[in-house]
Amino acid sequence: MMEPRRLLAVAAALNLTVCVGAATAQTVIVRNAPPDSPVEVVLNDAAVGSAKTNDKGDALVPVGISERLMKTETDAQVFVDVCQNVRRVLIVERAVQVPLPEAGCTRRDMGGFFVVKQVSSLVVDVGGSSPTLLLRQGKVSLDPPRVWKPAPTGLVLFGGGAFTKVSDATAVACGDVTPCSGVQSGLGYTFGAAYWVTPFLAAEGTYIQPADATATGTTDTFQFNSVFETQVLTVVGKVGVPLGPFRPYGQVGGSYHRAKFRTAQTMTGAAEPNTLSYELRTGGWGLVVGGGLEMWLSSVFGFYGEVGTAAIKGSALDDEEGAVDDRMNYILFGARLRIGG
Repeated sequence: MMEPRRLLAVAAALNLTVCVGAATAQTVIVRNAPPDSPVEVVLNDAAVGSAKTNDKGDALVPVGISERLMKTETDAQVFVDVCQNVRRVLIVERAVQVPLPEAGCTRRDMGGFFVVKQVSSLVVDVGGSSPTLLLRQGKVSLDPPRVWKPAPTGLVLFGGGAFTKVSDATAVACGDVTPCSGVQSGLGYTFGAAYWVTPFLAAEGTYIQPADATATGTTDTFQFNSVFETQVLTVVGKVGVPLGPFRPYGQVGGSYHRAKFRTAQTMTGAAEPNTLSYELRTGGWGLVVGGGLEMWLSSVFGFYGEVGTAAIKGSALDDEEGAVDDRMNYILFGARLRIGG
C-alpha cells in the first residue's frame, strides 16, 4: 500500500516519457539526474546494477530481481539516495534491515511497501526537490509519444487508384444474345482537389477514370464486341468529423459523365463477312453520394479511402439518338497532400 501523499506524485509520473527505448521487466529507470552521472541500484544490501545517465539525465538499469531472490515477487520498500556524485535506488525487502545512507547522501523514502514482481518496472524521477516513483507491473514505454498532427484545413490535392463497377453496361450490350459475356468492373485512377474551409466543411472536385466495361456475343450469323468507355467528374460538398489525425467524412453532390459506347459487329453468315461499327457518345449530370476516411501522417501528407455511387445518366451528343441510364459504384484509395501554409 502506498501512502496517500505519494498518489499525486505517482499519477504525475505516469505521463513522463524519455527517449531511451522501452524498459524491460524488472528494470530501474532514473530520470532527470545530472547528465553523464553514475546511477546505482541496490537490492537489500548488495549493489545489483549501475549505469551512467545520458545527456538528458536519464539512465536504464536492468536488475533481474527475481533471478537474484529466487522468487517471483516480493514486498519491498524503495528509497532514493541523492549524493553529490551518484544517485542510488535501494529496493529493500520487508524482513531485511535497511542499510544506512553513506555520509553526504540525502535519503528519500518512496512511502510504504510495494509489490515487486517478475514483470515490474520502476521509474524514479529525481529532478525535483522530492523524488517520485512510478511502479508498473509490465513494460514501460520510454519512447516519446508520437504527436499526431490534426487533419488540416486549406487546399488539399490527392490522387490514387479507383476500383469501379457499372451496373448494366454489359447486360444492355448483350440484350437477348446468347452466349454473351463481359466485364464491367476493374481498376482505374483518380485525382482531384479539395478545400477545407473549416475542419468540418469542404468543397471538392474529383476526376475518376473508370475501367472500361465490355461485352462479347456470338450467334450463328454474327458476332460483336462492345466497349463502354466513360469519364466521371464529381463536384461535392463534404462534412467531416476530425478525430486527431483521422477524419471520417460524408459527401453529396453532382457527377458529370462523358461516355462512348462502341460496338463492332461482324456478319459471319454472309458469303463475304463484313463488319459494321456503331458509336454513341453521351454526357450529362447525375447524383453522387459517398463517404470515406482520411488519415494524416503529418500536417502535409496523408492517405485516404472512399466509397460511393455516381449516376451515369445523360443524352446523346453530336445530334445522335440515344441515351444512357446507368450507375457506377466505386472505391477510391490514395494519398493526399496539403498545399500552402
